[in-house]
Amino acid sequence: MFARLYEKLATFRGDVIPLQIGDTHLLPPEPGRLDRLVYASDDRELYMYGPAAGWPPLVKALTAKVQARNRIPVEEGGLQVTMGATHALACAIGALLDPGDEIILLTPHWPLITGIAKSRSVVPVEVALSQRLLDDPAANPADIIRAAITPATRAIYVCSPNNPDGLVLDERQLTAIAQVADEAGLWILSDEVYEEYAYERPHLSIASLPVAAPRTITVFSFSKSYGQAGLRVGYAVGPRLVMEAVRKMANHSVYNVPHALQRAALAALAGGEGFLAEARTRYRAIRDQAIAALILPVRAPQGATYLFVDLSSAMPVGDGDALGVLERIAGAGVLLAPGAPFGRMYAHCARLCFTAVPEARLLEGIARINRVVGGG
Repeated sequence: MFARLYEKLATFRGDVIPLQIGDTHLLPPEPGRLDRLVYASDDRELYMYGPAAGWPPLVKALTAKVQARNRIPVEEGGLQVTMGATHALACAIGALLDPGDEIILLTPHWPLITGIAKSRSVVPVEVALSQRLLDDPAANPADIIRAAITPATRAIYVCSPNNPDGLVLDERQLTAIAQVADEAGLWILSDEVYEEYAYERPHLSIASLPVAAPRTITVFSFSKSYGQAGLRVGYAVGPRLVMEAVRKMANHSVYNVPHALQRAALAALAGGEGFLAEARTRYRAIRDQAIAALILPVRAPQGATYLFVDLSSAMPVGDGDALGVLERIAGAGVLLAPGAPFGRMYAHCARLCFTAVPEARLLEGIARINRVVGGG
């Protein structure tokens, strides 16, 4: 799919505007930038193997953060530092699920979770949820999920704030998901990498609910919170016995996360509160500018950093997906992420990251999109 878009992009001569990837143009908080960290050349710890769970000062700080801010009751040994949230989720699925097990993906969902599941011969089952809740906030998630549970179902994947549509689940909705998981004896994999970027309502960790805590692995990331995507530091928390299995998966895949990167993460965590507040304010303003500028229909996301754009109005009659429209947009030098990988029923959509480039380039990219879909 992306190969066709890149072919079209190659025909464009000029400034290419990449709005397809979930990144930020902001530099990380100053304490967490590699060039601000001073390492003694004879600091042997930087070059040694490290503890499997993570660098102890980072593990201690993250445990305190999760207990205080997320209100998740973390036991000693219940936290694992990983190579980003992708690695954390891969380790969680590897630890909890066997080949042939089913995992319910509350859709639209982060695309890589599908590949992670399939790489373990786990069967992903898409259940459309967040768009239905946006249409009808009074809908009961438990009723929607319960209809998809089979004897092979072992887990539910939930992302809040959601990538790609920005839904932030409230306490009632999270409680309903937790209760149906409890009834059916299912694990919950909670992807909370956008925890710091909730705009309309506060983020709540599902594992802070007593009914969910014993059966939830929660995943976080410095990539999104602190703009350190290239450093690949994430972490997972959950019940101690389950996290021992997750730790084995992490240890047998990367052994340990490099010390230097964990030090940069700790520096961002310790000195990044001002960055988070400024980024949150700035992202919300950029979101509103992008929505006002775009002529296509789109809901204002309650969180995260994306617009999930409906391209139906620009699609020729009879087209089953928006790939043709996305090719025309790529031909104008703008890349968007096709909707189908976020869920089969979203082939008419595309994801636009409004933090990937500075504001001026974002608005230029949107102007190009408008010219393509508006016929101008």
